[in-house]
Amino acid sequence: MGDILETDNLYMRHLDRGDARIVRDFYAKNAVEFARYEPLSIENAENINYHATMLEYEDEYYKNGTMVRYYLFEKNNPLTIVGTVSFRSISQAYYKSAILGYKIDRDYRRRGYARESIERGLVVMDNDLGLHRIEATVMPENIASINLLESIGFEREGLLKDKFKLNGKWEDHYLFAFIFPWNE
Repeated sequence: MGDILETDNLYMRHLDRGDARIVRDFYAKNAVEFARYEPLSIENAENINYHATMLEYEDEYYKNGTMVRYYLFEKNNPLTIVGTVSFRSISQAYYKSAILGYKIDRDYRRRGYARESIERGLVVMDNDLGLHRIEATVMPENIASINLLESIGFEREGLLKDKFKLNGKWEDHYLFAFIFPWNE
């Protein structure tokens, strides 16, 4: 896993505490939309110290090989975060798996950036880590994410009842998985 990956249109960068301001700007701008799908309060989204602390945690997980979050930047605009893609709970032992997460800034959707970054991340999980399985969870009403995952090759495996508590309510999520059949 490298600190910086490249796609046709994006730089995918692992960030650290020193990048808290641009991370805060990204989350603060998108806080209302992101809070629909993840446990993010408006107060935390706008708090630079919160993001600095989260970046410290992410950096520790990155160093011990259990997580990587890449922040996405357009090549022609390398100072503004347009999204993130992450692989967490990376297991090198028996499971050879990870959990995918992603989000795109509302002004940069429908440009193919989620697909581009997920596909590049899958190559890293395959080539660099030799993983066998990548999982993702999606709320049933998030049709755009469901269509995206299925178009990449993820298969829906079932419904996870009351999987996450968001905005005070337990929410069902579909479980999707991408299997690297050649990594037996």
